[in-house]
Amino acid sequence: MDFTAVDLRVGTVVEAAAEGGALHLVIDLGGVRREAVSHITENYAPADLLGGQVVTVPTPGGTGVVVLAAVSPSDGAVVLRPDRPVANGTQVV
Repeated sequence: MDFTAVDLRVGTVVEAAAEGGALHLVIDLGGVRREAVSHITENYAPADLLGGQVVTVPTPGGTGVVVLAAVSPSDGAVVLRPDRPVANGTQVV
C-alpha cells in the first residue's frame, strides 16, 4: 500500500460536545473546519480533546473527517495525536 496516497492531516479540535454515545467534534484543518462524530466516549470527554490536535482523514465529499484512533479490546479507542504542536492542516507522511 502506498501510505502517502491517504490524505492524513493534523487539526485542532475547536468544538467538542457529547451526543449520545459519541463526541461531535469540529476540527480546524488550517482555515478549513470539518466535523467528525467519534465513538470514543469510553476514554474521552469533550474537555479532554478541546484545544488539542488530532490526526484525521477527510471523508469523501469534503465535509467531514474521520479522527484516527488505535483500538484494542483492553484499551478501547485511543486517539492518535502529535506529541508536539504543528500547524493545522499539516500532512502526516
